[in-house]
Formats: sequence, structure tokens, C-alpha cells
Amino acid sequence: MHVTCPCCSESFPIAAGLLEPDGKRFGMLLAGMEPALGRATMDYLPLFAPGKQKLRLSKAVKLVAALDALVREGTVCRDERNGVRRPASAALWVAGIEQMLAQRDRLTLPLANHNYLRMVVFGLADQADHAAEQAREQSLRSGAARTRIGPSPPSQAGDPLTEQLRYLDQMRDFGRLTDDEWDAERLKAFKRYGREPVPA
Repeated sequence: MHVTCPCCSESFPIAAGLLEPDGKRFGMLLAGMEPALGRATMDYLPLFAPGKQKLRLSKAVKLVAALDALVREGTVCRDERNGVRRPASAALWVAGIEQMLAQRDRLTLPLANHNYLRMVVFGLADQADHAAEQAREQSLRSGAARTRIGPSPPSQAGDPLTEQLRYLDQMRDFGRLTDDEWDAERLKAFKRYGREPVPA
């Protein structure tokens, strides 16, 4: 059986596309990503294409695998040498890719690795963290904080699920996530950390 390529309209045997090892790896990597991240990744990959040449499938597989590993860490670091990390969900990586694509004319292409994207995502994560900190300080100033006497309860700032949920709230507030996407991302976060969903 032959199918038609949606890009070049050329016909090719469907078995060839399914049997190509790099093609299978590429498809499996994209299938394992959240849909929004998978779509963004497809738009991001051309930034690595050398000049007027096409990106080799083997290189695309390596790039997607490296990006997937970064996203799965759940945090982002601008520079591994200083060790400062911020919580970073898949939605934040999507926002970072979109920002890079919007500034494509100012980038030095082709890209060699994901370092620039990592810096962009760290900047977004830092902004979100700063906004959350300001909100906490404002809450304390307005007297919304608990006023009981005694030792303070352990802070949940380091709890990955709490940080993820806080970030998703901010992404919805900034218009980066629709209500449906926000709800779906919350359910995924609870599942990822093995906890029962709590109504928002």
C-alpha cells in the first residue's frame, strides 16, 4: 500500500515509513510527549536545519530525545555549573519554544543544541517563581497569613506537586492555558506524583 506525503505530495510505501528504525524512534518519542509539546517540537526542529538542507532524521531523533529528557526532569537550570533550578512543566517548555519561534529572525541559525531554549525556559520559570513570591508577600502583608503562635508548619515550597499546580495556575492566569488544558494538566500532575486529585 502506498500513501502520499503531506509535505511533498510524493507517494511512498507505508511499510517503509513504519519500518525505518529512526522513524519509529521519532514517532515513539513524539507520542510520549504531551500533545502541545509534541506540536511545538515539530515547529522547533527546523531551527536546527543546516541552511537550505533538510534535517536528518537521525539528528531529529537525538534532538527530540534530549529535549524529552530535559522536560521530564520537571525542573530547568540556566547553567548546570551554578545549580540554580526552577520548576518547569511541559507547558512552560511549550511557552519557551513559542517565544523562540516568535524571535526566529534574531536567532543565530542553525541551533547546535537546546541551551538557548533552556535559558528562555529558565527565564520564564524565574518570572513565574518571582510572581508567586510577590503574591505570597502581598498575602502576608494583607494579613491573610496564619497568625497563630508557635512553630511554623513545614513549608511546602519544595513539594514538586505544589510547585507544579502553582505554575499551572499562573499559566492559566497569563492566558497560556485554557480552562480545559489547565484541568487536564492538573490531573496529569496528580497522577505523575501518585496522589488523588483535589478539587480546585
